[in-house]
Amino acid sequence: MPTWSLNSDFSLIHNPSSVWSYGSKPASYHVTGTFSLFTHTDPEPNNYSEIIAWFGSDTVWYTHWLGVYHNTKPANVTLKEPNNHTVSFTANGVSMHPGDDGRYSVVRFTAPKDGNYALNATFTHIHNCAKHSGVYVVYNNLMALWEIDLVGPGDSKSFKTDDSGITVRAHEPIDFIVGVGLDNIFNCDMTLARVDIHLLDHQIEFFAIVGITGFLLGVFVSAIIACILCQCCRRRHNVNFGYMAIN
Repeated sequence: MPTWSLNSDFSLIHNPSSVWSYGSKPASYHVTGTFSLFTHTDPEPNNYSEIIAWFGSDTVWYTHWLGVYHNTKPANVTLKEPNNHTVSFTANGVSMHPGDDGRYSVVRFTAPKDGNYALNATFTHIHNCAKHSGVYVVYNNLMALWEIDLVGPGDSKSFKTDDSGITVRAHEPIDFIVGVGLDNIFNCDMTLARVDIHLLDHQIEFFAIVGITGFLLGVFVSAIIACILCQCCRRRHNVNFGYMAIN
C-alpha cells in the first residue's frame, strides 16, 4: 500500500518534490485561492541553522514569517527568537506559519493516480505565545474537508478520513493549510504539521472480487443453459423415437 509522509519525504532541494509542494495562498482565499510555490530555502541566521525554511521571494527569517519550516536535526530544538519568544521544533518535524499580511502557508499533496486516499493529519501549536491559528484541509481548490481553530500554546487537533478514504483523481491536489485564525493576527502562529497519506488498495481487491464473481456467475449460467439444451435434445429424441415406433 503506497504511503507518503510529509516529515520523512520533506525536501530542502526541490519544490515540488514528488507528490509534495510548499507554497502559499492569498489572504481570505484558503479554498479557491491560487497556489504559489515558495522559491528558496533559508537557514535560521543566528544559532539554529538546523532549522531551515522554504520562503517566497519576498521573505527571509524574521520578516514576513510566511513559510514552511523543517527541523533537520533528529532531536527537538527550542528556538529562542530575538524577541525572547520560544518555538519548540519537533525532531525532523515540519511546521508552518502564515504571513503578516494574512496569506496562508500551504503544503500541497498531488495525487499520483486515481484512487481512494486515507488522510491522517495533526496540527499543533508550538509557539509559547500562541493564541489563534486556523487550520484547513482543502480538496482540489473546491471544498474544505476540515476547518478548525487552534487556541493557545500546545493546542492540537487531528483530522482523519474513515476507512474508505476519499476518492481523488490523478493530479488533483489536497492542501494542508495554516492561517491566522479567528483573531486575524499572525504573531506566534508557528504550527507543527504531521501529515500521512495512504493509497488504499481495497478498490483493486473489490474489482478482483467482482471479476471472479462475474466469471463464476458466467460459468454457472453457461452450465444451466447447457443443461437446458441437453434436456431439450433428449425430449426431441424421445418424441422422434415414439413417432417411429407408432409408424
